[in-house]
Amino acid sequence: MEGTYFYLFFWFIWIVATFLMKKTGERTRLAAFALVMISSASLTVEIGVVRATLAFFVLFLCSCYAAIERRPCRLPFLALSASGLAFAYAAFRLLALFDPVWIWLDGQWMLAWWLVIVSSLFHRRFAARLLCLALGGCQGEAVYAMAIHRMAPDYVLGSFSFFDAAAISASCLLIWEMIRFLSLQLEEKRPVRGARQP
Repeated sequence: MEGTYFYLFFWFIWIVATFLMKKTGERTRLAAFALVMISSASLTVEIGVVRATLAFFVLFLCSCYAAIERRPCRLPFLALSASGLAFAYAAFRLLALFDPVWIWLDGQWMLAWWLVIVSSLFHRRFAARLLCLALGGCQGEAVYAMAIHRMAPDYVLGSFSFFDAAAISASCLLIWEMIRFLSLQLEEKRPVRGARQP
């Protein structure tokens, strides 16, 4: 069922932000963002010939705002990396459409792994990877929609298949970051050989 990964991911984000995080402004914004994404995913907006879910615009605009808040010197590289990920996303979707023999596993999972690899190649930090994933994914979805407009004029930007792939990618990045954090914590607690214990 399409949308399952999307709803599981954002409900998890909302639960963590509401019940487990400290009461800060960041926690409030994260919880509100998760709720808005959940509630607007099934609403469709039509602007001229463009049809998109409201959650697609919410994700793109919030990602742009978060990118602007970052250091100005990093914006050009973030824009370039997001554009690279956008073309990688569109290329994979077009490959799956015109030559599906290459898709030997579930398409959403293969697309998610592809996006994780590309975003990880561009950025080292977790927040930058997520931003690149969100911005590049939205742009890639728009590029893909323009490419197939003649064949599918009723294509909706930000469908559940897009959000499922994005949610799987974000989950993989989050799990990898948690593993990295735990390994660093274990390394710090491990006693050094030859050192005296207090």
